[in-house]
Amino acid sequence: MNQQKVIWIGVACVITLPCFLQAQTITQDEFLNQLRKKHPVFQKEALNSKIHQEEQNSLSGAEDWNVFSSINYAHEEPMIAIAGPEKTDAVSVSGGVERLFWNTGGHLSVSFSSAWANIKLDPIFGFPESFYQNQINLSYSHPLLKNKNGYLNRLQHDLKQFDIDLSDVQSKENMEDFLKAAALKFLDWVFLSEHQQIVIDRLKLSEEELDRVKRKREANLVDQVDVIRAEDAVRLWTQNRVLIGSQWRALQGELAVLAQQEDIYSAKPDFDLYELQSRLPLKEAVSLLNKKSRILSVMDIRLNQLNRVRAGFEETSKADLSVVTELNIKKYDEGLAKSLGLDKPDAIIGLRYAFPVPNRTARHKIAKTELQAEQLTKQKEEIAITLNSALTNLHIQINELENVMKLNQEQIESARERTAEELKLYNQGRGDLTFVILSRDNEENAKLTYAANALTYHKLNLEYDALMDQLYQ
Repeated sequence: MNQQKVIWIGVACVITLPCFLQAQTITQDEFLNQLRKKHPVFQKEALNSKIHQEEQNSLSGAEDWNVFSSINYAHEEPMIAIAGPEKTDAVSVSGGVERLFWNTGGHLSVSFSSAWANIKLDPIFGFPESFYQNQINLSYSHPLLKNKNGYLNRLQHDLKQFDIDLSDVQSKENMEDFLKAAALKFLDWVFLSEHQQIVIDRLKLSEEELDRVKRKREANLVDQVDVIRAEDAVRLWTQNRVLIGSQWRALQGELAVLAQQEDIYSAKPDFDLYELQSRLPLKEAVSLLNKKSRILSVMDIRLNQLNRVRAGFEETSKADLSVVTELNIKKYDEGLAKSLGLDKPDAIIGLRYAFPVPNRTARHKIAKTELQAEQLTKQKEEIAITLNSALTNLHIQINELENVMKLNQEQIESARERTAEELKLYNQGRGDLTFVILSRDNEENAKLTYAANALTYHKLNLEYDALMDQLYQ
């Protein structure tokens, strides 16, 4: 009964093979493209630079027109009114607009004020008891040295652009790392497919051998122990088939959920595990890596950012020399209507100069940024060496694995020839079934070693492509 059960399991495995072979296929590129379209990690990472962009946009609000206004009421009764009013009541209203101009660094302010006052004063002074006063004020200051052309006004806004660029590069790195991890899982699925096929082929040979041994046993050409050995071989490879099949389906399900694609549940991978890939010569690859590496570009962005910060400190160390202008038009009268006829102008133009002595704050901040820039330069050199050494390592490993895979092919062919010879000896009655089984196991193990080395080869190529920033463009 157990023997029949084993045979039926083996037959079932062989029957399911055509279905497996006829299933729809999916390539690695199709799988990764599906991830790019549907997986939320890509939408999440794309939002990073947009968030920093909005932060930068918020800083541009410093250039907006600023509207201001106020209204006040004042009542004053001095303790001793010898030469002044005994009581004063006043109401004032003011309002205006002001703005910074980033292109020039100038500051413009326009305001209007209106006031009414009621003053109780001895008539001998000749002042009216109640009067109105209206005034329009226009002022503008323009920097000539410090903050010329609005450099300091724009500084934080411009520095935020470096954060946007850094965020964009980091997001691309994160997405490439995600694609690499997913591609590695796909390769594991490819390997399990090949492993499964190797096991199925080995199981089929074991079943054929079992049939031959049984016929020989019926003809009293072999001992019963050979039948038992053949049955054990079928059991072993049936177990392997079930185990590998469960691993294959589990990984298939993981990839289907990851890509949010139900079709993968009924698909198999379309990938030539034994195909070799072309690469640039090592010297050219290193040169390209040093020019195009995202990680090195991050260091360049940070260096440019530090240089901009340093220029900002240099700007603050300059003397504050500004042209200051102011124009007032006003009118004072007892009647409200007459007070609106503004006819008393005042005009001021001058220079404002200020300089911190000995200006230690800016000087030390400049020195600090110079040291940080030097440190970043050395860090970039360190990273470049690390990247180049990693690329060299991968390049050598990949090339050597190609040679190993050629030896694997020779080993498989040698194992096949040995199996054929062992089988010939056994059929002639001069050999032992154990040696036939061992020889076939060696042949399948050679195939499995070839597949495992091919898997390592393609994984190293994935690492190579990721290092060269070629997985995510």
